[in-house]
Amino acid sequence: MDQKTLEYMAERVDKAREIQKKIADLEHFIKYSDGKTVVMVHNGSYHGPEIEKRKFPRLAEAAKAGILQEVEAEIELLKQELAEI
Repeated sequence: MDQKTLEYMAERVDKAREIQKKIADLEHFIKYSDGKTVVMVHNGSYHGPEIEKRKFPRLAEAAKAGILQEVEAEIELLKQELAEI
């Protein structure tokens, strides 16, 4: 096996590991969200707009459901990308 082939294989392995880590992070997000009344999307400093469940219960529940649905869709896309490697 030549150097170029080894480099190509190493890049694919690195990319596969990165994808697997993302999938694990998102699956943890879904598992951790189970039973919680709120899920958060934030900018890293916890400042920003929010929908308070006590003020807008229906909207907060719909937002949570929408986020979890998108997380599941992203997991499926990542799994497809991983399968293509």
